[in-house]
Amino acid sequence: MGLLISLGKRIQSVREKRGLTQEALEELTGINTKYISAIECGQKNVTVKTLEKIARGLNIECYELLILNVEPGSETAVKKTIESLLEDADAKTLKLCLAFLKKGLE
Repeated sequence: MGLLISLGKRIQSVREKRGLTQEALEELTGINTKYISAIECGQKNVTVKTLEKIARGLNIECYELLILNVEPGSETAVKKTIESLLEDADAKTLKLCLAFLKKGLE
């Protein structure tokens, strides 16, 4: 399956799980329903700005649309997000994260 089709199916799946129609997503994003439909069918290439609008309309982070094999908000998605954020973190940030996690586990 191609990337555009996978991304389109992902957007459609999240939209439907949020109980939104394409019309409702249009109201939230300002993106025309015909264009939303074409994106969901994998017929249109999506710009980063458009993807950001769609994510905002779906009330998720943009990157969550790009993790194609993981449900947004799931435990796996949260772990992958933390891992990706920690990759670029400096020592001070890592120590703060560790302290925060330890506090949460008390």
